[in-house]
This record gives sequence, C-alpha cells and structure tokens, in this order.
Amino acid sequence: MKILDRLPFFEARSAVWAPDQLATVKPYQIIVTVSLTPRELMDPDPGLPRFPAILDTGHNHNFAISETHPRSWAHLTPAGSRHQIRVQGRPVPLINAGLWLFPNEPRHITASGRSPMRLALPEGIAVYPDDLPSPARLPIIGLRALATNELRLIVNGKRRLVTLKTRGWF
Repeated sequence: MKILDRLPFFEARSAVWAPDQLATVKPYQIIVTVSLTPRELMDPDPGLPRFPAILDTGHNHNFAISETHPRSWAHLTPAGSRHQIRVQGRPVPLINAGLWLFPNEPRHITASGRSPMRLALPEGIAVYPDDLPSPARLPIIGLRALATNELRLIVNGKRRLVTLKTRGWF
C-alpha cells in the first residue's frame, strides 16, 4: 500500500500551517501529516488532531517532539516515561504513544481522505523538554520508525517527489 504517493518537497523555503502558527519549512525538508494518540488506541478516529512533521532519515530515533506540542497540538498529556535518551548531556524522556501517518493526495502535501497508518514504535517517542532545543521547529519522524515498520522510501531527486510504501509493493 502506498502511504505517501509522490509527495513533493521543495528547493526553496516555504511554510506550512501548524495548529498554532505558520511554520517555516526549509529547502529539501519532507513534510508529512501525523497524529499522536495514547498507545492503546488501535483504530483511527476521524477527528484526530493532525499536524505537520518532518520526515528526516538523518534523525536516528523514531519520533521527536517538543514537550508543549503533544498537549497543544495533539491534546495528549505526555505520561508513562519508560526510558530516556541523552541529548547534549541532558535526559530526554521516551513516552508511549501511537503515531499515525496520513496518506497524501498524489503530488500534493495535503492529507487525503484515506485512513492513516499506525506506526509501531516499541521504544516510544522522544519528548524534548521546553528548555532543551529540539532538533527542529516541527516534530521529526526518523529513520528508525521507517525501518521498524519495514517501509520502503523512494526519493525521486530529479522530480523532487517522495513515495513511501508498505512491504510487498514494488
């Protein structure tokens, strides 16, 4: 199944609407639409709050988000810190949460009407304290999330398009 179908990325700076602001998108950043839920939620709710995230294969964890964003953007209170990672010598808690990735309209960054895919993130997500700069202004989906879920990422550099598929598609 195609999750992202020829999702464009751009050579120039642009912007995307986040729930509380217009966020800058740097050149060559891949923007996707996601939702966060409690880990126990297994069926997507059509009313899930959605927000933009950066798909970044250079980020070696599952998902990184600023401490204020789960509350304000996803209406989710971060709880259940199981473990932590260290960033710049400081602890960053890993919490249990469900991450949903929304399919896009082909050749557009807008989410389609199709159901989102829940990504398995057994290690949890990294929630950066507000006093520690997070790796980006927007949340980040890292390479570990793609690898854990056995997804296939295809980047068409010439056309500036990205396709993300589940296993079994060629």
